Amino acid sequence: MDKLTVRAIMKKHPVYVEASDFITRARQLIRDFHHRTLPVVDEKNRVIGIITEKDVLNITSTKSNITVNGYVIETPIISAETDVKQAARIMIETGFTCLPVADIARGNTLNGTISIIDIFNNLDPSDIPEGTVSKFMSENVKTCTPDDPLSRIWMNMIREGFSGYPVVDKQNRPKGMITRYDILSSGGVRIEREDEHGTRIRTSSRVARIMSTPPFTITTDASLKKAIEMMTRLDVHRLCVVDPEELVGIIDIHDIVRAYVDGRI
Repeated sequence: MDKLTVRAIMKKHPVYVEASDFITRARQLIRDFHHRTLPVVDEKNRVIGIITEKDVLNITSTKSNITVNGYVIETPIISAETDVKQAARIMIETGFTCLPVADIARGNTLNGTISIIDIFNNLDPSDIPEGTVSKFMSENVKTCTPDDPLSRIWMNMIREGFSGYPVVDKQNRPKGMITRYDILSSGGVRIEREDEHGTRIRTSSRVARIMSTPPFTITTDASLKKAIEMMTRLDVHRLCVVDPEELVGIIDIHDIVRAYVDGRI
């Protein structure tokens, strides 16, 4: 895949917002299209940055006159001719999961998007080494329990920048997963302001109400190829790593794309 350019795998008709749009519109588009990031353009369709799912979670009101403009994050400019590996490197270094693709010859007008999922989906299976999951997984995983209040998890996601948490029992065995998208699609972002600050945390809905089950698990000694095959077949972006049943790590598409950028794949 090293010889591929962004043009070969980018999405050519992306969902986007204008800087003057209300942020509630951005939230609705993220919820409807299951995106974590949206490109932001000006009135001439020129790329000025992105808005992320994390920013949207800060807005609790169902109606707001706040515009996208105040939440725009600048991104590096890439074009359709950018090398895919370079685009992947930018994502890993910046933490962005999706980048706008600009037509530089036309004043950086929006031309498409490329996401870390697009890169993962186009990895060549023949390039995958024989290493085990334990060599590529992330350890020291942040978790939550089924009884944790959604308000607390919501604020943790905003503060820590994580897109999801494994849900574990008292023996640290995975029982499910909760993500920002679960909270967005359930309407859980519209938690009372009192809950947001923890002063009425006992009245908040619990994680168990909306978490995804069952958890998808893989053992530390399983091959990386098996992990990639499972993610592709199950259409998930992360797997809980267990030994033998206790959670010891997470392997996700970021870990795998990072290995690609580092030359380990």
